[in-house]
Amino acid sequence: MKHNGGRPWVWALLGVAVTLVLASVRLGPATVLAHANVARADPAPDSVMVRPPERVIIWFTEPVEPGFSAIQVLDSLGQRVDQGDSTVDRQDPTAMSVRLRALGNGTYTVAWRNVSAVDGHTLRGSFVFSVGEPTSGAPVAAPGVQPLFQSPLEPVLRWLVLLAALSLVGGVTFALLVSRPALARLRQQAGNGALLVEKMGRLTQGLSWGGLVLLVLASLAQLVLQTSEVRGIPLWRSVGSHLVTVVMETGWGHLWLWRVGLAVAVGLALAVERRGDRGRKRYWPSLPTTGAQGLAFVLGAGMLLTISLTSHAAATREITRMAVLSDYFHLLAAAFWVGGLFHFAPAALLVLRTLSAGEGRQLLAALVSRFSALASLSVGTLVVTGVYSAWAQVTVLPALFTPYGLTLLAKLALVAMILVLGAANLLWVRPRLARHERAGRWLRRLVTAEALLAGLVLLSVGLLASLEPARQVASSAGTGSARTLRFQDASEGATIALAIEPGVVGLNRVLVSLADQTGSPIANATEIALTFTNLDTDLGEASYVAAPVAGGRYVVEEVRLSVAGAWQLAVVVRRPESFDARTAFRFGIVPSQGSSAGITPALGTGRILWVGELLVLGALFLGTGVAIGGSRTGHGLAVMIIGAGSVVAGLVAAVNVELATPGGAGASKGNPFPPTPGSLQTGRQVYQQHCASCHGAGGHGDGPLAPGLNPRPFDLTLHAPLHPDIVLAGFISDGVPGTAMAPWRGRLTDEEVWHVINYLRSLKE
Repeated sequence: MKHNGGRPWVWALLGVAVTLVLASVRLGPATVLAHANVARADPAPDSVMVRPPERVIIWFTEPVEPGFSAIQVLDSLGQRVDQGDSTVDRQDPTAMSVRLRALGNGTYTVAWRNVSAVDGHTLRGSFVFSVGEPTSGAPVAAPGVQPLFQSPLEPVLRWLVLLAALSLVGGVTFALLVSRPALARLRQQAGNGALLVEKMGRLTQGLSWGGLVLLVLASLAQLVLQTSEVRGIPLWRSVGSHLVTVVMETGWGHLWLWRVGLAVAVGLALAVERRGDRGRKRYWPSLPTTGAQGLAFVLGAGMLLTISLTSHAAATREITRMAVLSDYFHLLAAAFWVGGLFHFAPAALLVLRTLSAGEGRQLLAALVSRFSALASLSVGTLVVTGVYSAWAQVTVLPALFTPYGLTLLAKLALVAMILVLGAANLLWVRPRLARHERAGRWLRRLVTAEALLAGLVLLSVGLLASLEPARQVASSAGTGSARTLRFQDASEGATIALAIEPGVVGLNRVLVSLADQTGSPIANATEIALTFTNLDTDLGEASYVAAPVAGGRYVVEEVRLSVAGAWQLAVVVRRPESFDARTAFRFGIVPSQGSSAGITPALGTGRILWVGELLVLGALFLGTGVAIGGSRTGHGLAVMIIGAGSVVAGLVAAVNVELATPGGAGASKGNPFPPTPGSLQTGRQVYQQHCASCHGAGGHGDGPLAPGLNPRPFDLTLHAPLHPDIVLAGFISDGVPGTAMAPWRGRLTDEEVWHVINYLRSLKE
């Protein structure tokens, strides 16, 4: 009865944990959008075209597989009007297009199907557009609405793959860093000591081979399921040529092949180790077996990378490399900790059953000490990398109330339980191992409970990997859309206040309010010109003139902002007997409700968090290395080297972040400075000092030195509007061959070049 005394509370704890996981899914909505959803399209959904388009282009939130994705365009009678030549852009695999026949007036339905090149999920959807008339009552499908999971088997198989992979890699690590060093003093002993060494070897081999077999079988089942989903055929028909096609012709299939190949290689390394152990007749490693286990670890680590490359992190296009590396560090840390727990629990039972009570507790104390150091580093890494991953996939707090967000919270609750049990082992049980007979059994029970909870944590991870990221679901529900954008600035004695509503892709209303220095409305403006420019893509300029309303207010009722992303609005206010007031504002436009691309991780924030992650991990490893012996011990030195490498990488990343800031050498492809009054004033001063002598005070190419130049300087009022800012920056910095325009690189700073370009833009008016 004493042996079973701790079981009721363990089962109660597991019951609470299972409830958390199940509740996280059941509390969510019944449907979500799949992963490679529509980010934007041209023509836009529900748009009315004056002239018929020549092609339909759809940009998705993830790269799609060319051989398994297609677009069809149907007229109101259901007849196809596309040319059947759907193609995925090689340069941008998120873009798919199809050419159209000559279209007449009417409403057309775009039906599309894709397979994500990242995680292999399939998705179908449709939208409509019209030519020459309002959209008719054509049926409109909700884009990509699907069940919570593509198949109930998907999260289960992902869980089994993770369980097996982490157990396999964690077992190799546990043997190399924990159990073998702790068993070193028993290698030459006769009796129970030698027997334990032999049993521990068989246990490690058995668990490793079990994990390997489970990994291969679960991966094969994943492939069959993936083939069924991609091909749209029953599971029983997926075996054969269809399966081979998915492996050979999709990115997911290539990574699957690498994963299975590396798993087989791990098996070969384990076979070499087993042969070496048999030759030695004991568990303590000879050089060949130690090298085989080291090779098995390296191959297993490579296998984990294939999992990260098919995760949500790999589909986070804005920060792909940083997100994938962070996810990979997360997986490695989980293998060391969670995978180690799967081996520690049966090892503790084996120790208690083989050795005497005193010897068993002494060995368990050594195992706890070594494993705690490894687990502490792993937990610290999991926390730091987990913050980055959570931000990348959740991004905004309201997204926590999605199925993904709730499952993530359940996962965190389970991890907290494991940490509590681990702390109890380290702080309460371990000090009592030397003098309390039952301490060993308590340790074994707590470690077993930790391992069982860890299995549930991996189940929650399987669910997370199968669910759409929280930010996409929140965006589809309209979070972050339909909000009014407000700006204000002062120029030439006028206060210019601006409101854009609803601030989403499509038609927007722009309201301009003018006031003088006393706060009185300015109602005598002769013209208020608004110019919209997309900062991500060269879409040209869209100009509008605001109409007066009343009380110093002016309005443009319909401004079409066609794509999501960064935009610039330049404002020119003309009024009698006053200088023109100029300013500019920059803002972000999100897709309207129904799109999953409205909430995305910001690249700048991602870079800063990445730098912080590397520096914090470096400090963690350096501090731990010093604490466990520093350079005086081999393991302490190894940990410190890893920490130093992380710090160096963080510092290099920090320099890159600095270079990527506006005005730096790594400035973005667009002008980082909006044409505000301050920017225009700086640009005017630089222009008058360095450029006016050739191009003239007004930019017409009539400066005092112009007559002696061949060819004569360009008229910038005509020439500058023909080129985007980045091209003008190249002309100024590098010069123009065949003309007197010399390079100004080194004589003008990057900031001065951008300010001059803003000033040149103002000359046309």
